[in-house]
Amino acid sequence: MKRVFIGYKCPPFAELMATVDDLHHQLAGCNVKWASPAYWHITSHFIGKADEKEIAILKDIITEISKTAKTFNVDVTGIGFFPSAARPRVMWAGVSPGDELAKLYYRTGALLRKEGFKTDNRPYSPHITLTRIKQCDHHLTKDIEKNYSGKKFGTLTVNEIILYESRLSTSGAKYIPIHTALVH
Repeated sequence: MKRVFIGYKCPPFAELMATVDDLHHQLAGCNVKWASPAYWHITSHFIGKADEKEIAILKDIITEISKTAKTFNVDVTGIGFFPSAARPRVMWAGVSPGDELAKLYYRTGALLRKEGFKTDNRPYSPHITLTRIKQCDHHLTKDIEKNYSGKKFGTLTVNEIILYESRLSTSGAKYIPIHTALVH
């Protein structure tokens, strides 16, 4: 069994890297675990544990979707927190959902459900996880959210759909591509 999800790779934008560097200093007194820029991504659907048969089905779904999907761009803008800046657990960079990303998300979800996979019922909130927060002053996180709310970090070209394996460890999560399907 592997812990898997479907997503899109995000390159480490220079502007976002510089902001993360600044945020490292601002959050120095907080208990946080930073996500490695090498593993930055946008999650489409978290699947959870899947056996080899299910992974083969997931590969087929991704390949099928890629045949009709088109390459598109999304803007990476702003810093926010889940569940909120007042109760921060995750700090993220926002991703403009755009029509193409939303269509891809809903089409993927429909095919997953057709094959018996469970999907999230919450509204899609695409983002790039920057850090997980165990403890931090909410006044600081509210200031960060306010100060970076409209900052544009770059444009991401989505030209592939990836099935990732998520390997958790004490040094942080590692996301290993299992299958990649190019979109046209």
